[in-house]
Amino acid sequence: MRRSAVRAVAALILVAITLTGCIGIPRSGPVNNGRPFAAEDSLELDIIVPGPMKDATQQQILDGFIEAAQSPRNNYQVAREFLTPTFSGQWEADRGATVDVRALRTRQQVDETSTRVLATPVAALTVSGQYENPSSSAVIPLAYHFEKVQGQWRIAEAPPGILIDEISFYEVFRPYPLYFFDPSYRYLVPDLRWFAGRDSVQTNIVMALLAGPSEWLAPGVISAFSEGVRLIPMSVPVAGRVASVNLVGESADDAITVQRMRAQITASLAAVRRVDGVSLKIAGVTQDVPDPPTPPATAPPAESRPLVGRGDVFGYLATTGNQVTPLPEVSSQVMKLAPTSVAVGTNAQAFAVQSPIGVSLVRVGAAPVLLDSRPHLVAPVLDNQHIVWSVPENAPTDLLWYSREGKSTAITVPWTGTRIVAIQMSSDGTRLAALVSDGLATQLVVVAVARSATGEPIKLGQTLQRFPTIANNPVSLAWLDANTVAVLSTTPSGSTKITTQVLGGVATVRSGPDGGVVVLVGNGMQGVRVLTTTGDLDAPSGVGWQVVASGIRFASTQPGS
Repeated sequence: MRRSAVRAVAALILVAITLTGCIGIPRSGPVNNGRPFAAEDSLELDIIVPGPMKDATQQQILDGFIEAAQSPRNNYQVAREFLTPTFSGQWEADRGATVDVRALRTRQQVDETSTRVLATPVAALTVSGQYENPSSSAVIPLAYHFEKVQGQWRIAEAPPGILIDEISFYEVFRPYPLYFFDPSYRYLVPDLRWFAGRDSVQTNIVMALLAGPSEWLAPGVISAFSEGVRLIPMSVPVAGRVASVNLVGESADDAITVQRMRAQITASLAAVRRVDGVSLKIAGVTQDVPDPPTPPATAPPAESRPLVGRGDVFGYLATTGNQVTPLPEVSSQVMKLAPTSVAVGTNAQAFAVQSPIGVSLVRVGAAPVLLDSRPHLVAPVLDNQHIVWSVPENAPTDLLWYSREGKSTAITVPWTGTRIVAIQMSSDGTRLAALVSDGLATQLVVVAVARSATGEPIKLGQTLQRFPTIANNPVSLAWLDANTVAVLSTTPSGSTKITTQVLGGVATVRSGPDGGVVVLVGNGMQGVRVLTTTGDLDAPSGVGWQVVASGIRFASTQPGS
């Protein structure tokens, strides 16, 4: 099977997991609907793997071990049967995973008792459950050494972690978002991780949460857990659907900090189906504090009605697509600038308008202010702090941000390239996505935004989260939700593709409408809208696209607040 076909099947399996959570053999319980980031299911599910056969060859033992490592039940009990008694207690199964293409996996016999497996990687899983794309497709050699135990071959040495093909990976591992705060403590920001099994998944989640955010995300988020806080005992038991978490170490025990710690734990365990509540203890003392009056939120949903320019009117497009309701005090100001794109602020009180003269800031009740007059600017960004971000297409490193007062500040970017296609900010203001080209290919990158307590940008994180090169010609991107970015690309024939990339996860690709040039923020894929070169605004309908409005000059979406 070709690699692209394998990845397509893998993506379908991931969708099936997300929608149903059903993998393996049901032991008991009813069938239930899935939840976002589906993980634990109330069904008890297992992948059944056999132990070693009598008089098995080295190759059979190795094959059996790799296959058995797909079952994490009882700390990989079956897989450990393929190991020598000494190595069985030493093998660190939970040290991550190498995800490869089974059809490309080969072996080299090193000597009479040693074999090297050559794996072609498609991803790697770190010890803390972070999904990473490989830096290259070069094979990874994995060494295995065999010894006889009572006349039977067993593995005496093996790499830490497991080797698993990409199809089996989505059967064994499930995605779980950990949550950290933005600097204002208004939003919970997801940091997606992958864990295997169910018996201890809530323990894995809490321990990963205490260890902190991913390196690339860390500059943009805050954790309520101070360094040195530990989970004692190192387990999170669940009784009556309540997870008990006992923490020790130097941690503040004031009500606000406890509320924040509990909010992070509760949100991070929400994808574990058998957990409905959390009992938090610090040094054995139950922390019984009330919930805050305004709980932190994950990324709020965007306004479902697009904001469009049609004729000489700028306003909300009716659901029927027949009428545009102008925004009072703003519509005429925006349209007088002859805009080519408009970024909308929260509550539709501020707008970053791209026009032939540059990027201008338009506020309700105020005259437009020209911010950036540099040539060849990409569509601007207006974040949740009403800060405008602008960069020239042919100067990817010349990114500026403009304060509410219009003052410009240069900010160092971690990417290089000859051209930048588009930028977009997550609705919580913690992550900036960009399409950057080196002249040969265009890549989606995401970087954390470090901010002060008042929301002003301080710096961009210097560690990029990179994703595989986007095929064809990427022209636009948008955040679909708190952890998903959509990229619209065009082909020489005029057709389009939409690549949906989960941060810390996999990408899926579907066809877009012909002539698409701008993809708009949506509440999930069904909320996506695409503007075409002919002025049609298209929405997904079944496996195709349907025109919902025509005569549109530009379109944008009001983010949630």
